[in-house]
Amino acid sequence: MVPVMTPLNQLQFKGSHNSYQRNEDIHVQIYGDIAFPYQGGCHGLEFDFTRHTDGSGGKAASYFEVTHDQGGDGSPLAAYFGYLLSYHLLHPDHDVVFVTLCIKSQDGDVTAFPSEFNAYIGEWFLESLLFTPSMMLQDEPNLRVAAERHGWPTRESLVGKFIFCVSGTEKWKAYYADSNVFQQLCFADLDVDVAKANPDLTLFSSRVVANMFLSSGHHTIWAKTVPQLRSAGLLVRGYQLDSETVWDQALAAGVNILATDEVTGHSWAHVPTPPFSIAPPL
Repeated sequence: MVPVMTPLNQLQFKGSHNSYQRNEDIHVQIYGDIAFPYQGGCHGLEFDFTRHTDGSGGKAASYFEVTHDQGGDGSPLAAYFGYLLSYHLLHPDHDVVFVTLCIKSQDGDVTAFPSEFNAYIGEWFLESLLFTPSMMLQDEPNLRVAAERHGWPTRESLVGKFIFCVSGTEKWKAYYADSNVFQQLCFADLDVDVAKANPDLTLFSSRVVANMFLSSGHHTIWAKTVPQLRSAGLLVRGYQLDSETVWDQALAAGVNILATDEVTGHSWAHVPTPPFSIAPPL
């Protein structure tokens, strides 16, 4: 049994990769099965999206669209926010759900993105359900210092909450992260090159989530990198953990969010004490 007072960055939990492309709907992905822990139990989700400007300033449902391709014709991101809200209404005391929001847009005015995206979330989600960057910052000079000195909130304090994290196109998420932290509703991640040892932690001043595409090919490097990132108070997400080998390697390295395409049907795809396990000591 994982103590409820354990900080989030000392925990490990399952996530689904490209959650909108799964055969399982969003509720099924989140639901856990005690008897069969590999069936769902994902407290990490991911939605890719693009921007389609229309003069609404970000408030129209179609302004942000769930799709993997630039210019695609997917569902409004608002629809997936609705699935999250319905899950919350059914289970108001649920464990925290970490939602990676992966912006795929490349062109257009990036400077408008923070205000538009915040407006969109305010229109189609409930801000009161979010743990936001300003809540972590406290009186520290930046988020990384705050995370290193104070850590992440505990599992207990995040009951009924969601954490949104912007991922994807670097210039978009970097601009979002470097804008006014007190206004932002989402965190932003930083991609880490798994083929390079000793990551530059100074790059994380406004970002406290490391995003890593993990494979067994570079395991000897990232197995050492992950503990370095966690020692700095960062939350580490690894994605496309689609084999038992790389899943077990990620668990042993201490990856916090283990994102996989194998949401159901694979007996190895769960953390040791689902839905949350204690990460290996640093």
